[in-house]
Amino acid sequence: MTDLTKLREIIERQRPAGIIEHWEGTAIDYLYMVKKKPEIARFSPGRIYNMIMSYGTEPVPDEFKTRNYEDLVRYKFFDGKIFGTLEPIHDMMRFLNAAAKRTETGKRILMMVGPVASGKSTITHWIKKGLERDPTLAVSIKECPFQEDPLSLIPEWDRPMWQEELGVKIEGTICPVCQYNLDNNYTNEDGTVRWEDVELETFKFSEQRRKGIGTFQPSDPKSQDISELIGSINMSKISRFGASHPKAYQFDGELNVGNRGMVEYIEILKADIKFHHVLITLTQEQVIKSPRFPQIYIDTLLLSHTNQTEFDEFKSKKKNEALHDRMYKIDWPYNVRVEDEIEIYKKLIAESDFSGVHIAPNTLRIAAMWTVLSRLKPSAKVDNIVKKMKIYNDEMVDDFKREEFDVKAMKQEGKNQGEGMSGISPRYVINALNVALGSKEAKNCINPIDAIRALRNHFAHHIGITDEDQVKYENMLTGEKDSVSAEYKELAKKEINIAFLHAYEEQANALFDNYMRNAEAFCKKEKVHDSITDEYADPDEQLMRSIEELINIPLNAKSEFRNGIFVHQSSCLKRNEEFMFRSYPPLKEGVEKKLMMDLKNVVSLTLADPSKTDKKTAKRRHEALERLVPNPDNPKSHTEFCNHCANNLLAFVGEILRRE
Repeated sequence: MTDLTKLREIIERQRPAGIIEHWEGTAIDYLYMVKKKPEIARFSPGRIYNMIMSYGTEPVPDEFKTRNYEDLVRYKFFDGKIFGTLEPIHDMMRFLNAAAKRTETGKRILMMVGPVASGKSTITHWIKKGLERDPTLAVSIKECPFQEDPLSLIPEWDRPMWQEELGVKIEGTICPVCQYNLDNNYTNEDGTVRWEDVELETFKFSEQRRKGIGTFQPSDPKSQDISELIGSINMSKISRFGASHPKAYQFDGELNVGNRGMVEYIEILKADIKFHHVLITLTQEQVIKSPRFPQIYIDTLLLSHTNQTEFDEFKSKKKNEALHDRMYKIDWPYNVRVEDEIEIYKKLIAESDFSGVHIAPNTLRIAAMWTVLSRLKPSAKVDNIVKKMKIYNDEMVDDFKREEFDVKAMKQEGKNQGEGMSGISPRYVINALNVALGSKEAKNCINPIDAIRALRNHFAHHIGITDEDQVKYENMLTGEKDSVSAEYKELAKKEINIAFLHAYEEQANALFDNYMRNAEAFCKKEKVHDSITDEYADPDEQLMRSIEELINIPLNAKSEFRNGIFVHQSSCLKRNEEFMFRSYPPLKEGVEKKLMMDLKNVVSLTLADPSKTDKKTAKRRHEALERLVPNPDNPKSHTEFCNHCANNLLAFVGEILRRE
């Protein structure tokens, strides 16, 4: 087999299965098709809504649901594409659902308002791609520049009967080109219009081929013309057909192209006001006006986006009130969860040529922590935003009861303050990390210290951050207290402690099981059975308190805390999830701290003094290093460190211990 044949076989395997074949027929054939499958005649918002919903949804934990979002779900269509935008996406889907049912809401401009790089363009991009890949049949009048809905051919006085017969709603009028074709090719001498014989064909939504997906981007208002939206006269055909003939006009504007699908209006408020005038009739009556032609019906989803500053200026001008009334605003803030922010960076790095460079554990985490801190607002419920960041990330923090109401109230408080609408953007971070990755390419590894240094140095290369904000952000990054650097020191020491602890997972699970056995007996007011002595004794209060005190559970709150564990366990079982050591973050934190306390002196003696070279100390260092670096012969070894970053971690923690 030749190399060329192999390549051809690969291409054939890559071809998508179930490609929709090209179909041609007449309007009466289409009526039969719609009768069998009404979804093919959906209006544009309904088509997009159905496309997204066809991928399905999945429930989200109750702690994600704030006021007015009790019905919050995750839409699988966006999985792996965008992160940390559950609520904005849910707002958008509510709009599309209302629009799909032909309510007045669906006639509005859907405008996403948020800071730069918050995901507005990304979400629009993926909706376009989803529409292009949607297998739902799309049929139009043959050779129509608007890919016109064939049902528009039905005379208005006949539509009530056909709506009842087909089970769909029929709106709009045919475009000037199709009207000319109908008058000249499908109308008898006696005036009878044979609309049912008009030729149709399938079409595929395609931004590249300008079929059903339009994109308008503002530019210099002096050189940009309204024709980009509504088309223009074809000067070469005026002398032949006349200025008002449909064949002398090019219906190739973005609104013409976007009929039956969607139009992305990039940075809508940067456009000159004259480009907004055409939107007034489009968003209310769903018609546009081209010179010398009657109003033309347009069925499209107008999806736009802008930043907060321009939106505030636009909103303050009373002369824009006609447009104010025709817009449906959705706030699109930055993500405020560390785990979701990490996924954003992973995705962006995976798309680059640096994807082969090793990234040490916690490198992306500390970058994500910093960006999230910059976006959060102070809360009256916690004394600093580091604690707030951890609460948002479902982590246990000292002096805080993880009650559902508290978390929801805190999120609602932040939302009311405009949380996430300002701060460090993902672009800033990824630019800094890419520079760091390039500088460390020779060593093929980047660690958290490299990332902190790169983030700090990148201020000199970034435009738009005020001196005051720079001081604030630098303090969040490298301050002595309540900063990313301070948090990383604790993370680094924890990694080292785990590396020094033999059989960590087994010991953690054993301590967890012991605690759970005693806590269950306490809650049930029962004795604990000792399997070795075969005797019954009171629950081990000393053991339970030794763990609870480490996570600041007061003595008078121990009963509430212990009962809360079993409530959480019950929730896990309802979701068919196993309840184990790592299932409940507060208890996991306490178990880990309890285990690490016993190791503190051992780690300090081993790492703090590099001059110690006795065999016992050297052996401990070597064993810790072995457990940090992946080793197929050692199932207890870590899976994410390499030799370079493991040695750096040991040296870093050793330096911390020496200073302490």
